[in-house]
Amino acid sequence: MITWRHWLMVMTLALSANAAVAQLVSEITMEKVRYAVGEPIYVRFTLTNVGKEPEQFMVGSAYSMCSGHSIQVSRGRPLQHSSCDTGVSGSCISGQRVVGPGESYADTVLVNYEHDLSEPGSYAIQALQVVRYGPKTDEIVHQANGPEVREERVFEIVVVGGNEAEQVVNLQPYVSQLNSKDEETRMEAARVIASTAPKSMEDTLVAMLKIPAAHGLALEGLRRINTEKARAALAEIVKNTKEYSWDKERAIRFLGEMGDKSYFALLQGVAEATPPNQARDYVWAAAELGGDDAMPFVMELLSSKDPFSRGNGVMALPRTGSRSAVPVLIELLRGGNEDVGVLASNGLIRITHRSPFPQQEWGGAAPGETYGEWKRWWSAEGASAKLYGPGECGEIEALQ
Repeated sequence: MITWRHWLMVMTLALSANAAVAQLVSEITMEKVRYAVGEPIYVRFTLTNVGKEPEQFMVGSAYSMCSGHSIQVSRGRPLQHSSCDTGVSGSCISGQRVVGPGESYADTVLVNYEHDLSEPGSYAIQALQVVRYGPKTDEIVHQANGPEVREERVFEIVVVGGNEAEQVVNLQPYVSQLNSKDEETRMEAARVIASTAPKSMEDTLVAMLKIPAAHGLALEGLRRINTEKARAALAEIVKNTKEYSWDKERAIRFLGEMGDKSYFALLQGVAEATPPNQARDYVWAAAELGGDDAMPFVMELLSSKDPFSRGNGVMALPRTGSRSAVPVLIELLRGGNEDVGVLASNGLIRITHRSPFPQQEWGGAAPGETYGEWKRWWSAEGASAKLYGPGECGEIEALQ
């Protein structure tokens, strides 16, 4: 019989053994607890080798999913729910890092880059670092089964108000660093400006488009400030870039999110001029920006003989956020094409945040089998049911 004293002794020995073999130690720190609006806010993740032998681990960019750490903020951008359409997936480039005895490896991460801390108030910043490591070898291997170092900290900070003129003055050192000979310095300066600059610095963000190291971050900064000049700069990229480019794709996507319907014709034109098998994201952007106005364009895609065009149209329907899109999606459930039915089912869940199978949310019965439930619900509640756009998150409720 194992008594609690025996269990406690075993657990103590196990913990002592783990502590004895732990070679890397994590430390997560912040410089202070009080910041001004627009001030860069950093979290520093440090790994120190406290052992006697070199250790190595795989790690990617500090701002990638392979970084080994993550940050969540209690205010600003919400935690992602399954109804949110982030489109974040895939892999990232990582490489081997070796730290010798007594050496450290550190990442300093700008919290403002992925989180909105532009309003005065209190914020809780939850920082987590998880890294697996192993002895140094000459081979490129991932220490998936090696020991794990894990550290989590929660920081309570306060952001206090300040006027825009002060923000501009505080950012001038970073503007100067855009001309640095060191590329990492230029990149970090661009990241700070793109993440924190007030609307009055729109000219600086537009000028950053001409700096190769800052170009991509400038696009993100223009989307964030969302001024007339910012939208015009993005539109110029779309108009003047004839071939495919990552910048053009991002500019189209950003314009779709920024709400200025004067650019709907531009986005629709690009979507129509692009081969259907390459036009999905452009159709999505036009549908999101156009809303109700995009429905004729989307319905035309649904009647196309091209299967890619029809698929793009089905997926674009919920992105319009239009009330007239819901009955179209419901009818597509019973069209006889299983793939179209699945797209329509997912689209209905996305635009209504309702589901016939809420425990599974994105799957369950065959689409055609849920037609009756959707039809009855829409007949009863369609006039008053709340609908959601592609960027709106929330719980999925049961379809009653």
